[in-house]
Amino acid sequence: MILKRVFQFILVIIVCSGFNLVTRADELVTPQINAAYFKLSDGTKRITVSFSARENDKRVNIPYAELQIIAQNESIKTVLGNVITNQLGKASFDIDPATKLPRDQDGYTFSVIFGGNTRLDKTSRSLHVEEAFLEISLVEKDTVKTISARVFKYNEKREKIAIPDVPVEFNVKRLFCLYPIGNEKTDTSGFCSTEFPSNMPGDKQGKVTVVVRLPDNETYGTIEESRSINWGKLLVYEAKPIRGLGDTDAPLWMVYTLIVLLSGVWLHVVYIIILIIRINIIGKKAIKS
Repeated sequence: MILKRVFQFILVIIVCSGFNLVTRADELVTPQINAAYFKLSDGTKRITVSFSARENDKRVNIPYAELQIIAQNESIKTVLGNVITNQLGKASFDIDPATKLPRDQDGYTFSVIFGGNTRLDKTSRSLHVEEAFLEISLVEKDTVKTISARVFKYNEKREKIAIPDVPVEFNVKRLFCLYPIGNEKTDTSGFCSTEFPSNMPGDKQGKVTVVVRLPDNETYGTIEESRSINWGKLLVYEAKPIRGLGDTDAPLWMVYTLIVLLSGVWLHVVYIIILIIRINIIGKKAIKS
């Protein structure tokens, strides 16, 4: 009787466990979308997204997923296009400056939508940014080079309204990265500035590209402005001379050493030839006698 009850208890546990496994297998994983807004110096608006999900208590990037980018306000919804995530689960979508976007009272609202599949559930992410502007000026006075930045936005009357107390990064574009030369905050009038370093190298003409950024702001996103100017030190290319043993520009010790070594080699060769001739003569005399 006791064995029968134990068997029934074990059977119930197995059935319930199997049911839970089937239920979990049928459940869709809910993914997560992160989105950020960039405004480049040429006016291009860029939406960058990362797509991931939590599986087995680990955050996993989801590659090759198709995401739809939409711009909208209270009355208009415009489909801008689709992007596919790369192997790291990331993608970016560029919006041409000439594209007319539906605008709300103070900026733009974008939505990134994933339609779902057999493994992942549907999800979306909204991103709202207020439109701000960044102006830069490069001034040289008494050998002091200064980079100034102004951050502002427009009101309904198209008047410029200063944006105070926001961080601004000053950089110089190098081959693979941005080299920081200053980090300031705007004052009450929306201005800030930094001094350009006097020892910054440039190209052959001394040109450098100054990049000023309002970085990763929760309200305005990331705004970037750049300008090229010949403030850098001239880059001089010096051709390295190729030295050879036969070069007339070789050091004297190298010339003398080479003469001694080669003379020794040739003396040995001559000595061996003389020995061969002598052996031949002595051999012939031995045969005749």
